[in-house]
Amino acid sequence: MFQNLFSRLLALFMVVILLMAFVSATYSVISIRNTMTESRMVNLLTQARDIAYLAANLRINAIGSFFFDRSSDMQYLQWKAKRVYDDYHAFIMIVDSRGRVMDNLAFLTRNSDNALETLDGDDVSHLLMDVMKGQEVRTKVVNAAGGVIMTVAVPYRQNNRVQGAVLIHTSAQVIEAEYHGLLMQVTVGFTLASIVAMIGTALYTRGIVKPLTVITGAAETMSRGKLNVRAEVTGVNEVRQLAGAFNVMAEKLETVEKGRKEFVSNVSHELRSPITSIHGFVEGMLDGTIPQDDREQYLQIVFDETNRLKRLINDLLQLSRMDNGVEQLQWSDFDINELLRRVLIGRMTDIEQKNLNVQMDFQLEPCFVHADQDRISQVVVNIIDNALKFVEQDGCLTISTTLLHDSTVAVDISNDGPPIPEEDRLHIFDRFYKADKAHTAGQGTGLGLSISQQIMHMHGQNIMLLPEDQETGFRFTLARSRQEPPRLEN
Repeated sequence: MFQNLFSRLLALFMVVILLMAFVSATYSVISIRNTMTESRMVNLLTQARDIAYLAANLRINAIGSFFFDRSSDMQYLQWKAKRVYDDYHAFIMIVDSRGRVMDNLAFLTRNSDNALETLDGDDVSHLLMDVMKGQEVRTKVVNAAGGVIMTVAVPYRQNNRVQGAVLIHTSAQVIEAEYHGLLMQVTVGFTLASIVAMIGTALYTRGIVKPLTVITGAAETMSRGKLNVRAEVTGVNEVRQLAGAFNVMAEKLETVEKGRKEFVSNVSHELRSPITSIHGFVEGMLDGTIPQDDREQYLQIVFDETNRLKRLINDLLQLSRMDNGVEQLQWSDFDINELLRRVLIGRMTDIEQKNLNVQMDFQLEPCFVHADQDRISQVVVNIIDNALKFVEQDGCLTISTTLLHDSTVAVDISNDGPPIPEEDRLHIFDRFYKADKAHTAGQGTGLGLSISQQIMHMHGQNIMLLPEDQETGFRFTLARSRQEPPRLEN
């Protein structure tokens, strides 16, 4: 029945609202009923005190009957008793110390409820005993008919002696009648409030669920391969945050998918070029198009192309291992200055061919760092090869190491060649991206800088282009070794 989120939330809220309304209404009715009962008893007690004051003016004649000094006092007492009866549906008994009842108010008893006429005499006697001791009494008793009678009794005094009691009786049904009317009003009020709360809850719940439905629909659309879909950012703050996070995820997925397609396209292009070249030359040698005397030359080209293909595959495998977290670093402490020297020695042929001026500026000597020496050597080789590739004849190659602060060493490798164009600086670390495609045709794989960036990220360090106002080159950072290895004595 409740299969979707809206139905479940709405049902839950409705149950909570109805339960709260029921509890609140019950508590309110009980509280109001108790308040009304208490108020009725207090008012009856006040009336009993007033009548007791009037009864204190009574005199008892020779035959034991009550009388007033003035007939007007009796008329006032009867008026007072009649008013109490009309206002509270209660009747009054004035009893002397011998239990004799004033019969001047008997007309009220005749008009009283049958429930009052069935009062238990023993209960009244016990009540009078307490009152004759000077106590004011409020009590509820069950009459012979099973009804509840509410009674207040106060003593009246003559010459500072308790001479009798004033008793006011009323049936609990009188209060219950008023209570039932109030119950109906409270029930109607809470019902209307519950209906309004339910309507408001339904609208509020719909406002929460609708954006979630939109996000769900967008996710389903993305699952079918359409990654340009976005969710509308509406609703409560939490849902807006969810929609924003979803849109960020969608943008990243779209970027990843675009990069994947470009990567596949670039890999296909890079693989097709050497394979096409190898296939053409081999086919030419097999069908006799290439003369026997020239085969050695073309076999060398085929050999170079296979080496190029091998490097490309190795680079792709290394990138894949690093992306998947398979590649592990072998941490050690080594002298970065010495590593830079060894790489330069291995590139002396290219340096001499271009007659380059090599400048080396090492702030610390030696300068020990904590990293994977083989991986950092690969980064240095990639950057220096790029610098040698783009530097002009008779140019300058600069290598320096600088202590940025106590825990970080910066390595700068640059040349005085032409600056990298702004449009190329944005993509310099992209895979298969080549800044000067005409100059580098057939050379490299376009993955060297991407691999270098991955290696530095694995170290928790950075690699970046130097600012445009400086020489063209790169800077990467390394963690300084906490404890330099001891030097060997000669």
